[in-house]
Amino acid sequence: MMKSIQYQPAPGRTAQILQESAIVARAIARHQREASLQARLEEAHEMEALHSGVCRMTRQFISPQLMSKAAA
Repeated sequence: MMKSIQYQPAPGRTAQILQESAIVARAIARHQREASLQARLEEAHEMEALHSGVCRMTRQFISPQLMSKAAA
């Protein structure tokens, strides 16, 4: 049986990852709005899916850290 190993970055690295994720999410949301306004609906839909994926990955990234802090 293989054990699941969680990646635990250094605290400063975590802050950097969260900051960069927020920048990417904002850029994707802006691109999605522009595509919607210009009636590029397929592209807007793709950007919506990408934005959701980035947000979901960020939540999954911070969730184990929040759980370990709550347990401490």
